[in-house]
Order: sequence, then C-alpha cells, then structure tokens
Amino acid sequence: MNREHPRLHRVFVAVELASQLREAVVRIQQTLKDSGAHMRWVHPQNLHFTLRFLGELPLAEVAKVKIAVREASQRASPFMIHLRGVGAFPSLERPQVVWIGVGEGEAEFIKLAETINLSLARYHFPREDRPFTAHLTLGRLKTSKNWGDLVRVLWSLKDVDVGDQRVEALVVMESHLTPKGPIYTPLETIPLGRGGA
Repeated sequence: MNREHPRLHRVFVAVELASQLREAVVRIQQTLKDSGAHMRWVHPQNLHFTLRFLGELPLAEVAKVKIAVREASQRASPFMIHLRGVGAFPSLERPQVVWIGVGEGEAEFIKLAETINLSLARYHFPREDRPFTAHLTLGRLKTSKNWGDLVRVLWSLKDVDVGDQRVEALVVMESHLTPKGPIYTPLETIPLGRGGA
C-alpha cells in the first residue's frame, strides 16, 4: 500500500533587506571575498534578517505560522534601523558566520522578535531558547583556508557604516534547499501595524 507522506515546508519569519542597501552590502561581501576566505556566501537576492526559524512543517502548521505572524504584526509599528559594523559568530577571532549588525533600532527589532515568539507560543510552537540578535548574515565559513586574512578584514570592517532602512513588513518565507544554495519563496508578506490587511 502506497501511503503518501505529507510534504514538509522549511519555514522562517524574516524581514527583507531594503533594495537601496543591497549594493552597499554586496560591496562589503566583495571586500570579504577578496580576503580569499573559503566561505559559502548568501546570494544578494537572499539577504534578509531572520526573526524566527521554524524548521520543516506540514501545511496545516504553516497556516498557523501565518496567523500567528499576522497577529504579531498588529501589535507592532514600523521602525527605522541602522546597519553598522561587520561581526562574526562566535567571535571575530573565530568566525564561523559573518554578519552585519544593527545599531539604532536594535531594541525595537528585539521587541518585534519577542512579539513573534509570544504569538507563535499561543499556537503551541516551542519558544526560542537563544536570545535574538539582530543581524544580517553575509556568509558561513566552509574551511579555515586564508582564515587569518579574513580575520584581519573583519577587524577593519567592525565599525563600517552601511545605512538605514525602515522595517515595515514581516515575511513568512519558505526555503527550498538545492545544491546551488537555498531558494527563498515568500509565502505571505504582512505589513506591520495592519495585520494581514
């Protein structure tokens, strides 16, 4: 008997990078690439801020995510953020994930992530244990090749000024993993302060 398994959807909640900042961010990526570091870079069109990664979910659970995010968006208003400084997890000396940080607007970003977490919890999604860090991921280290050169470039960019953007919508996003990297498909874009309207 052929029993079909329900298709799972790899889902996360994001804020997209403003198009006017993409060029500046790509220039920073290029400076990092020029160090010769062996990294898996985020494609420019995929650059985004992840507020909550939910993993693989059946369609019925995806519908609940959309409802929870709509409810969270009604309790939040648009705000400005300033992108500033390149950093790395776990540290600049041992970079595994390289990112651009958020200066002004960070507190509002953290509050928005918490609002989303609380809303998802009402629909029985487990709470996120790790504290939210507002950041834009640029790439992940593949090997330690030219690692010292990368660290030197990271230190030179730790205070770089990138620019401002207005956070005015949340996106429930699906990620399709492919050999050439993930493909992101927006499932629903929800303006802040207006729910799903």
